[in-house]
Amino acid sequence: MTSESQNTMPPDCRDFIAGIEARAEAAKRQARKLPRIKRQAFLYDATFRNDIEAVAYPLAKVLGRLPDFATPTTYCEKMRGLYLTHPNSLMSLAADKAEMHRLCAHLDTPIRPPALYAVYDDPRRLALSDLPQTAMLKVSDGCKMNILHGPGLPVTSFAYRRFLRDKWHIDHWRRHGELHYRDIPRRLLVEEALLPIEKLTETCIFCAFGTPYLLSTKYGYTWQRHTATIGGYVALEDRLKPLERDNASGSTTLEEACPAPFRDAMFETARLLSDALPNCRVDFMFSGGRCYLGEITVSSGAFTNPYKSRTREALRSSLFDLSKLPETLAKGREIAAALGWPIETSFGHYAPNDPRLATGGQ
Repeated sequence: MTSESQNTMPPDCRDFIAGIEARAEAAKRQARKLPRIKRQAFLYDATFRNDIEAVAYPLAKVLGRLPDFATPTTYCEKMRGLYLTHPNSLMSLAADKAEMHRLCAHLDTPIRPPALYAVYDDPRRLALSDLPQTAMLKVSDGCKMNILHGPGLPVTSFAYRRFLRDKWHIDHWRRHGELHYRDIPRRLLVEEALLPIEKLTETCIFCAFGTPYLLSTKYGYTWQRHTATIGGYVALEDRLKPLERDNASGSTTLEEACPAPFRDAMFETARLLSDALPNCRVDFMFSGGRCYLGEITVSSGAFTNPYKSRTREALRSSLFDLSKLPETLAKGREIAAALGWPIETSFGHYAPNDPRLATGGQ
């Protein structure tokens, strides 16, 4: 954040950010004395005095003002505020990279994820010699915490130890205050790998309360850096055309994003998976002439990437009528209970009239 942008902030936002960053700097000095695997938790706990601060901080830096989670006006405020006021256990279940397989089976989605070979509570139980010829190893409660095993690139004992050393102790929910990740049990899953990975293409369907409204495409994966090139955006209604981001490096069409042989199945899968969620992005991957479900993301970009145009952000915000939240909460808990997932959550328990929701937890 530049000094110029800080000077244009309201004093309450500037003081809020400065206070958090001062505590973070002090904690960093103390954390040097701790074992590496304990530092992240220590830094987070010493920096944020409550969940509201942790949820508000990344968004305050982007908005240049304190987010108002009591009476939210922007999409980002509405969606990040759900971590504080909407204890929907399905948000955690859907984001769990292992449990989403059971969710798809329960909802009988037309398109399913790649095959799930094994799940380990303790990653030390995995015998590398038992791995299939190709596999993707993933941490269930994280993002981009994967390692590929395939022809010419086998996972060696050294590589696996380094992977666990770098990733296994990381609490992804602490990175950006995405509190629904906190309720996902950490497990290692072994999943079918779609190869060659550099030729994968992906289509993301954004949904609001069960209704698809926007598509985006990705192509040209560079696996080692976990990056992909955005192909373009497609709004699914003419009135939503302004939501087609103009910073994409390419363009796409509905026909390209959702090829005819898979289109109906893709949209039906997206509707089924998003029906009991206020917001989600359903990712599909194409490989070898087939379509697979990639993942279900209930917090795309951690809700910290608002449109620069207030008009466009207001348009996106209008898609999310928060009066529907009690209905999605009931549906989400019903699905979670049917799958044996806890319906009680560690997040979302602030009363909507709590005054701290409007002041960043102060």
